[in-house]
Amino acid sequence: MTVAVAFFQPGWADWEAGSVLALLREHLGVQIEIATPDGEPQTSIGGVLAAADYKFSDPVLSDADVFLLIGSDAWVGFRDEAVFGLLRQAVADGKIVGAICAGTVAAARARLFEGRAHTSNGQDWLLEQEAGYAGADGYVDTPRAVTAGKVVSASGLAPITFAAAIGRLIAPESEQMLAGYEAMFAKEFSAA
Repeated sequence: MTVAVAFFQPGWADWEAGSVLALLREHLGVQIEIATPDGEPQTSIGGVLAAADYKFSDPVLSDADVFLLIGSDAWVGFRDEAVFGLLRQAVADGKIVGAICAGTVAAARARLFEGRAHTSNGQDWLLEQEAGYAGADGYVDTPRAVTAGKVVSASGLAPITFAAAIGRLIAPESEQMLAGYEAMFAKEFSAA
C-alpha cells in the first residue's frame, strides 16, 4: 500500500490538505499519515485540530512513498536540516514530494528546485522568503501545479491541480478519473 505523509505546521491550510488527502485516500487507496513539528496536534487556519501520527524527526517517515508539505505561514521561519535532508533523500530515492503554498519555501531551502521547473505563490514572494535559492531560474509563472520528475509544486490557489498532479504520479493508470476530478472542480469557474 502506498503511504503518504502530510507535514502539518501550526496554521496549516485546510483547503490545501483537504483536496489532496481526500483524493489520495478515497479514490486511490493511499494510507495517509500526519507529521507535525513536535508530534502534537496542530490547528489549521480554519480551526480544525489534526491529530499527529509522527513528529517531523521520527525516523520512520523515511519509509513513506509520498511527502506532502502543506502550506502554513510557519514554513517561512522553518529551518531544519534534518527535514530538508529527508526530502532530498526522498527525491534521490525516486519518491514523490509535493509542496504547496508556503511549503514551497521548505522545498526551496531543501534545494529540491535545483534544475527543476517549479512554481509557488509568485517568484518575487518565494525569493523574498529564500533569496537566491538554487534553481530560481526554473520558476514557472502559472496558476496550476507544476510537475518536474517526482517533485510537484503549486501556489496556495491551486489545490485541485496539486492533488491531481500527485495522483498522476501515484496512479498514472487513473488519468481518466483524475481528469474528471479536475473538470468537476473547474465547473464552478466556467459558468458565466
